[in-house]
Amino acid sequence: MNRAALPGLIMVAALLLSGCAYFNTYYLARKNYDKATLGHPYVIESTDASQPQFFTQTITYSKKLLAQYPKSKWVDDAYLLWARALLGRDDPIEAVNMLNAFNTRFPRSPVKPEATFYLGVATRRAHRPADALAALDEFLASSPRHELVPYALLEKSRALFALDRRVESAGAAGQLIDQYPNTPLMRSARIARSDALFADGQFEKARDDFKELGLAATDDEQRFLFLLREADCVEGARDYDREITLLRDALAHELEPVVTKTTTASGAVVETAPSGPGTDRWGRLRLRVGTAYLLSGRVPQALGEYRAVAESYPRTPLAAESQYRIGYAYETAGDDFDKARAEYGKVKDQAAASSFTKDAVTRLANLDRLSSLGAATGRDSTERKAEAAFMRAELYLFTHDRPDRALDQYRQIEKDFEGTPWGGKALNAQAWLLRRKLNRPAEADSLLWVVIHRYKATEAQLAARDYLEAEGEAVPDSLIVRPVARADTARVAAADTLRLTPPPSVTPRLGANVGGAIRGAVGDSLAPGLPGLPGMPPRGLANPRMPAGLADDSLRFMMPPSPPSTRPDSMAHHAARDTVSSAPPDTTKRRP
Repeated sequence: MNRAALPGLIMVAALLLSGCAYFNTYYLARKNYDKATLGHPYVIESTDASQPQFFTQTITYSKKLLAQYPKSKWVDDAYLLWARALLGRDDPIEAVNMLNAFNTRFPRSPVKPEATFYLGVATRRAHRPADALAALDEFLASSPRHELVPYALLEKSRALFALDRRVESAGAAGQLIDQYPNTPLMRSARIARSDALFADGQFEKARDDFKELGLAATDDEQRFLFLLREADCVEGARDYDREITLLRDALAHELEPVVTKTTTASGAVVETAPSGPGTDRWGRLRLRVGTAYLLSGRVPQALGEYRAVAESYPRTPLAAESQYRIGYAYETAGDDFDKARAEYGKVKDQAAASSFTKDAVTRLANLDRLSSLGAATGRDSTERKAEAAFMRAELYLFTHDRPDRALDQYRQIEKDFEGTPWGGKALNAQAWLLRRKLNRPAEADSLLWVVIHRYKATEAQLAARDYLEAEGEAVPDSLIVRPVARADTARVAAADTLRLTPPPSVTPRLGANVGGAIRGAVGDSLAPGLPGLPGMPPRGLANPRMPAGLADDSLRFMMPPSPPSTRPDSMAHHAARDTVSSAPPDTTKRRP
């Protein structure tokens, strides 16, 4: 060997070894990443990552390459892989910070399109759908033939859905389904499109997707869940007979549970409900059948379905739910609050730890309060009975979603309290209901003018004037008479009591009692809120679904002349899957 060439050969060998070193480091980082994502570009669904700990190894090797080989051609790939691993570790905010700096750090990198795509994924998961949509659109425009385009369409559909652009969301998912029929993303794309179609009220199209998902399901549990989503679509279209037929066909393939009865040494009989995978499907289907009956107004049939479930799954959460729904049926559809209270009281005996037990306690407390107000006697009995009447009307309107029944209740209040401030408030309530819920503005304005002329010098007259002026009507000032301020006898009595308080040693205990006396005398103007079925956004008796600026005005005709209490305006907009709120929904996701 020529000794003169030996140093050159050694230098070439060293360069090759160093190149292999940084390539091996990147290879190990990428190998761990692929293990964590099961070969996908990223974790598409939250349940896809089999061994998330490999993301940590990915980040370790990526950092090593960046630190030890900063001039390597793999530096930009390692940096991007690090950010992708952060996504896998559910740290989208840090991933966004890294990806925002990618173009500055690597302006000539060939993987810039990939960085833009993953920036869109990260910003969507960081709950910034508008920014995500901008990044994904930029990626699709600059790289229309990139292998990540199907994934970009899926993420775009999800971002649009988060922005409540349902039709566009369904369109993006449909584009993925139509243009890439062999993509492994088909299931995720159908779920995205069906959810968007359902939220947009296109129930038949959504049902077609759920049916396809059920046929492609890999296990019985998935197939069952997609069947229930089919039932949601039929229920959303208010075709309850077809829903019952669908559910009963599925019920024919499930085994009816058998309750095991054993006798203890003391002679007590203990009932044991069936347990094991899939044993609850029969009961869940029967609950859904009961809900369909309830929504279609067939209360006896609904009660029969609910009771069958309670008897077949004793002392279980499923029995607690069925018992809760029995009370709910009596309350919302039967208008039998006494029976509803009795049935709500039985929920805790089925499963004390169930969430339905807590909700039953809440609804029971509100019904008890309604009953106690209606039966009030004494100095403020008239005022309390009026409170109870308004509370019942708001119960129908905001909790049961039955505006026609609420209108009847307000008319009865007007009749029972005619000539009093309560009568004027009831007329205002009717006017608001007719305009906002029943789309009968002419009748609403007519009632407001009745209040203007018949209920002078009341808060109801002022509220009626404000409503009319908000609609562009001119109300002459000569018709308006300011109400005379009246003394609050409860507060005066309380003040007198406080002036006679004993020495400081016993003041705290007496003060607490006086506070309770004030609250008892003045009373809450309305119930603090009646919750809907579990899983629903909480529903207060005030109406947060009114247009902005009307919520405060709406309370003016519902509240009594006494000082108003604080009530939560917490009834949020019903989710897309909640198409009917007048009765309990299915046992999976939907709540009335």
